[in-house]
Amino acid sequence: MILSQPMSGALLRRDSALSSISCRVLPVLVLVLLCAGCSKERMAQRRAEQGMDLYNQGKYAEALPILQKASEAGLRDGILLYQLGYCREVADQKPEVRREIWNQAAPLLAREVSQPGGATLERLYYLTVISSEQEAYDRMAQYARQATEQFEKGPNPNALSGEDWFRLGRLHDFLQEPSEAEAAYRRSVSVFSKSTGGSASYHSLALAKVGDFDLNAGHYGLAAEEFDEAMQIFPANRQVRPYRRALALLAVHRLDDAIARFGEDQGETNVESQYGADLARKMKEVAPLEAKDADGMPFGNIPEDALPVRVRQAAKAYRAAREKNSFRPGDPLPAEVALHQKRFVGLLGEYFVRTKSLQEFCLKEGIADLVRR
Repeated sequence: MILSQPMSGALLRRDSALSSISCRVLPVLVLVLLCAGCSKERMAQRRAEQGMDLYNQGKYAEALPILQKASEAGLRDGILLYQLGYCREVADQKPEVRREIWNQAAPLLAREVSQPGGATLERLYYLTVISSEQEAYDRMAQYARQATEQFEKGPNPNALSGEDWFRLGRLHDFLQEPSEAEAAYRRSVSVFSKSTGGSASYHSLALAKVGDFDLNAGHYGLAAEEFDEAMQIFPANRQVRPYRRALALLAVHRLDDAIARFGEDQGETNVESQYGADLARKMKEVAPLEAKDADGMPFGNIPEDALPVRVRQAAKAYRAAREKNSFRPGDPLPAEVALHQKRFVGLLGEYFVRTKSLQEFCLKEGIADLVRR
C-alpha cells in the first residue's frame, strides 16, 4: 500500500509524539515504583521499631503481631527475627517455632556483625544466646568474649545503659565468670536507679539477679527489697522465683507475705514450699520472734555444724512441752509450749534459709510432724 505524503507525515509525527511521551512517562513510573517500594520498606521498619519497643518493655504478646507483620513485609533483620522467635515461645508457648526462627536469625546477625559498625552489644548478645541454644559453645564463647572486650573494656563503659550492663552480666554467665557477672548486674541496677526511662523488664531482671546474689550471701533484707521492687516494676518477671522470694521474706519475718509466696510455688520446689508455708504459720503463732538463742548467741552467728544440733535439742524440748500440755487446734498456746515453739521455729527457720532445704532434714530427724499442719 502506498501512503500519501500527508498521511505518512502525520503517522511519523504521532509515533514521534508517542515516543516522546514514553520517554517522559517511563522514568516517572520507575520513580513511582521505587518510591512505593521505599515507602513499604519504611513502613515495615517503623512497624519493626514499634514491635521492638514493646519487646523491650516486656510486652511480648503485644509485640508479637507487630513483629510478625514487619517480617511478613519482607524486612530481613537479625534483631527482628530474634525477638520474634522469643515472642513466639513466650506468648504462643511454641519453643520449636522459636528455634526455627532463631536458625534464620543467626546468619543475618552474623552478617550484620561483620559489617563496619555492625558489631553492637545487642547483636553479639543475641548471637551468644542462639549459639548456646544450638550447643555451639566455642562460637558462643567467641561472641561473648568479643562483646565483653569491645564494650565492658572499651573506651567509654560509663556510657553504657542499664540494659547494656544486664546483657554484659548474662554474657559473663555464659562465660562462667560469676564474679564478673555479679558486678555487671549490680552495675545495671545502679545505672537504672540513676536514670529515667529505660526498659522496665530489663531493670526488673537485673534486680532479680542481684536479689539472688544477696539471698545466697545471707543479705536477706536486701534480697527481699530487690525481689519486691523487681515484681513491682515488671509483675510478669518469671525470674523472681516464688520459693526464693519466700525464703527472703521468711528470713526477715514478713510471715504473711512469705506464706503467700510459698503458696504461689508450682515448680519443682513445691513440696519444700509446703514445708516453708507451714513453718511460717508456726512462726506467726509465736511472733514476735527472737533474734538470739537461749544463750544469747544470734541465730545468724551459730556455726554451720552446731546449728543442726541446736535444732534437735529445741525439737526435743518442744515435743516434750506439747506432750505435757493438753490443747486442741485453735486454742491459745500454753505458755510452756509457746516458749519452746518460739526457739524451735527460730532455729529451724535459720537452718532453712541457710540451706534452702527443709523436707529432707525434717524427715531425717523425725520432726516433720512438728512443722506440718
